Amino acid sequence: MANNLCGWRNDPDAVKEVLSALPRPLFKGSAQAILGTGAGKTTLLYKAFKDVNGGEYIDYIAQAIGDCVSFGHGHGTDLLEAVQISIGKKNEAFKQTATEAVYGMARVDIGGERGSYSDGAVGAWAAKAISTIGTVNRDVVGAYSGKRAKDWGANGVPASVKSQASAHKVGTVSLVTTWEELEDALANGYPVTVCSNQGFTLERDSQGFCRARGTWGHCMLITGTRTDRPGACIFQSWGSDVPSGPLALDQPPNSFWAEKNVVSDMLGLEDSWSLSSFEGYPGQALPTAWSYDGFS
Repeated sequence: MANNLCGWRNDPDAVKEVLSALPRPLFKGSAQAILGTGAGKTTLLYKAFKDVNGGEYIDYIAQAIGDCVSFGHGHGTDLLEAVQISIGKKNEAFKQTATEAVYGMARVDIGGERGSYSDGAVGAWAAKAISTIGTVNRDVVGAYSGKRAKDWGANGVPASVKSQASAHKVGTVSLVTTWEELEDALANGYPVTVCSNQGFTLERDSQGFCRARGTWGHCMLITGTRTDRPGACIFQSWGSDVPSGPLALDQPPNSFWAEKNVVSDMLGLEDSWSLSSFEGYPGQALPTAWSYDGFS
């Protein structure tokens, strides 16, 4: 199943092209005010999903084609919105992002893939799409459809849909390449997508971790960090029952923890992106319930 539902393209030249066009391309240069603020912190950012969904995690549907890059960035946009609503920065109802629109805009408008029915995208394409073109929610598009994703990924997003995207742009996207940058981003409420070729087992151990194994060309979302066993919580796009096994620290059922050194290597492939609702990355105080204090 894993190989059929991947879709990340490792294309450093495409990433460089996007970086050259972004106003704040690198996290380390765009987040000076918060650098070092996440060092050694446990941040369970994923708990924002519960806060905006009646105390339950969202039962996200599994991707049907190789459109994982749109899922990683769609889920990231959702989590960014959930955080802002939870901490009182936005007063509106939470709505899911339509991943098919992210996929079509990333592939066709940014990547120039019009007419190609092959699956896959570069993470940078999606990051640029959501920050320069925008996003639309599921109320506009309807329930997820792999067929729609395939069509829009080849022919583009219909003008009637894309015209509604500009009102919902992600404020800033920046490349994250180190563990320290990841900690700082999450500790201030900024989710980080992760694109890599690192595979994992599909069964969690007693602490919620999956072991690194095999190769996936895959995009996912990093939603938390922990210090008791240093690692990051990675949000999957293969349905709420994948991976299987024990959960820890109230993690979502479609997530797993990965060891710090493994995640560091994944970030080192340089196609992982922090998402901010603002111009840049101002410091933000997060609820104590999103840390170990929430379990005391």
